[in-house]
Amino acid sequence: MAKQQTSRQQQMDERNRREQDVERNKDFGDRAVEARLPDDPRAMAPRDAIGRPSTGEPI
Repeated sequence: MAKQQTSRQQQMDERNRREQDVERNKDFGDRAVEARLPDDPRAMAPRDAIGRPSTGEPI
């Protein structure tokens, strides 16, 4: 009986490990798709009305 519980626990552990791997890999893929190239305008810091990088404070 104890042997069956051990194998069930191992199966559950393996299933949880696989699910975590799938989630981890999906997150990596999603981040890779959203990666920005240097020429992407969204990769630049926000600019103020004059064209300088903005700190968020009005001019």
